[in-house]
Amino acid sequence: MKKNYSDAELVPSLWFPLVKKFYQEHYPSGKPNKADPIWVIRDNNKIVCSLRLKQLDQAQLLTAMVTEPSYRNKGLGGHLIKCLHDELSKQASYCFALTPLVPFYTHNGFTRILPKELPATLLGRFKAYQAQGRNITPMLYKQPNL
Repeated sequence: MKKNYSDAELVPSLWFPLVKKFYQEHYPSGKPNKADPIWVIRDNNKIVCSLRLKQLDQAQLLTAMVTEPSYRNKGLGGHLIKCLHDELSKQASYCFALTPLVPFYTHNGFTRILPKELPATLLGRFKAYQAQGRNITPMLYKQPNL
């Protein structure tokens, strides 16, 4: 990472309109949900990277991760995940990585798993996404590669 970015911040409810606008501009299908924790990194008070931890029964799904285009390929996504190590370690944390991004997630503490290793609450969702033609790989957070 070329610049020292701030640590991740849990979005307070007052920021929700700003987060919603960020997603509309940079990842319209990554709809934020007030019920789930949303974490961001800001630069000069501007949201530049965000992800949502969808809460499930005894697990969570890292979803809707996006970085503002002019900040991509600078290590910011990895920094955000590293900032959330404690949150991701509290319970089983999964992601459905776009297959070309598997190396990124592997480098940042996730490991590939078989679809049958997903909890039932996620397996149905995973199969539905695949049926839509999404090229995704199920992954489970273990620990970062240091």
